[in-house]
Amino acid sequence: METTGSNMSNAPDRAHGAVDRVAQTAHETVDRIASKAAPAMERMRSTATSAADSMQSRMEDLSVMQEEWTESMRDQVRAHPLAVVGLAVLAGMLLGRLSR
Repeated sequence: METTGSNMSNAPDRAHGAVDRVAQTAHETVDRIASKAAPAMERMRSTATSAADSMQSRMEDLSVMQEEWTESMRDQVRAHPLAVVGLAVLAGMLLGRLSR
């Protein structure tokens, strides 16, 4: 009967050992998945940063283009004020007729 008592006292140790092995396997699995996911996350981060930089550059280009067009329109109005007023009146008349 001593053997049975000895086996019963070892049961918590065996259970603890089994839990430790499962925990170690889980840690190793998580580490392996993380090491594989890290490069993909870095590629996604790099792509997103590149896209954001590209969009920022395009927004700056569009802003400069808008300023150039606005200044060009101002120059045309200053150079030909009567023609611009005539075109505005003509456009107003056309829109008035189309809206009837």
